Amino acid sequence: MRLIVHLTLLWLALLLAGCGSVIDADQARICRDVAPALHDEKVSIDEVSLTPVPGTDGLRLAYRARLGSRAVPHWIVCTFAGHTGAARATLTGVNTDTGPLSEVKLYIIMRWWLSAAPDRASPPALFPLSPRQAYWLQQAINGTTLAGIYGLVATGFALVHGLFGRVNLAFGEIAVTGGVYMLVAVGIAGMAGRLGPADLIMAAAAGIIGSISISWLVGRFVVLPLASPSSPPQGMLIATIAVAIVLAEAARITAPLRVNWLPPLLNIPIPLAGDGGFVATVTAAQMLAAGMSLTGASILLGLMGCTRFGRAWRAYADDPLMAALLGVRVPALRSGTFLIAGAAAGLAGAVSVVAYGTVQPGEGLAITLKALISAIIGGIGSVPGAFLGAVIVAGVEIVWSASFDIVYRDLVTYALLAAFLVLRPGGLLNNAAPRVREF
Repeated sequence: MRLIVHLTLLWLALLLAGCGSVIDADQARICRDVAPALHDEKVSIDEVSLTPVPGTDGLRLAYRARLGSRAVPHWIVCTFAGHTGAARATLTGVNTDTGPLSEVKLYIIMRWWLSAAPDRASPPALFPLSPRQAYWLQQAINGTTLAGIYGLVATGFALVHGLFGRVNLAFGEIAVTGGVYMLVAVGIAGMAGRLGPADLIMAAAAGIIGSISISWLVGRFVVLPLASPSSPPQGMLIATIAVAIVLAEAARITAPLRVNWLPPLLNIPIPLAGDGGFVATVTAAQMLAAGMSLTGASILLGLMGCTRFGRAWRAYADDPLMAALLGVRVPALRSGTFLIAGAAAGLAGAVSVVAYGTVQPGEGLAITLKALISAIIGGIGSVPGAFLGAVIVAGVEIVWSASFDIVYRDLVTYALLAAFLVLRPGGLLNNAAPRVREF
């Protein structure tokens, strides 16, 4: 239990590191490009800080203008036309420590300087690595997000299959719907002003709550009626596929009526390791997505391993009749399972939005298949196995994409599934049902 607490605190530290400053990357680039225009070409600009200006659509850049051994501190405040859409990249004013720029100077900077701003030298990497090592470090960083998304959705498969011996194929679209709800909440929050950490947290919470609601409704009115031992497993598969299609079509039809992209927040690259040949970078958005994924995984593992709910779930999964006779409240256990599975799927959707900026209608099918493969490889019905399988699937995808033709990536992943079903149908943790036809 103490180890889980320590891991959770570590992941929360990653989450807070990613959420410490919410800055639009395009606005940050424009403001950084303005500073050199205010000084002689021999002056070098050393950035000190870049922070949002509370209550406005502006950024404050503090820097030192260095000429030889002399460095003079300065600051500028760049104001933009808005915080969403094309207006967020339209510079409307620049204030400096010596006074605001005139309209003529601002026009000259916008018309001739920003349209052909010279490339800025990237800051040095934090750690030296060879280009090959830095390249694989970058692939590992990229694979963390994939493993988190697959693992969280695979948890939903594991939880439901552990109780009912059936597969709910709607979890991928439930995750996508949670991402859509998050984007809707971002759009609503954006109408009130610049997005901040609290707005992102509330938007993610809205997406997770939406996924929880859908998961509970699907569980109550689709899964339970079809989960009886007398019902064939094909009925559950067909019904949940129908639910997935409904959710995907609802997201597609409503797409023109809402915001479909998260503004480019938290995605300013930070050089991490490498040299001049190749430098591995990480963004605050990637750190935030990793923190969300790993926090969710730690909480789920702790919930299943150290709480009364986890003990009741394991008892019911082993012997439903005996668990009921020993006092396990079966209706509450089932409802709690649907709620937790929905929360995991909603968190996966929020991670996808934070890391990639959006989710697309119909994208849930690919997530469903990869997450189901993860659950089967790890041992379907096992929560730790779901995350173990997700790491394997994401690792295979990343390694193959980095080393071979990406066209064959999914072919290799599905071939891996076939190999496990033939050679080890129980998965790595040997918790799957022995009858492969049930899948």
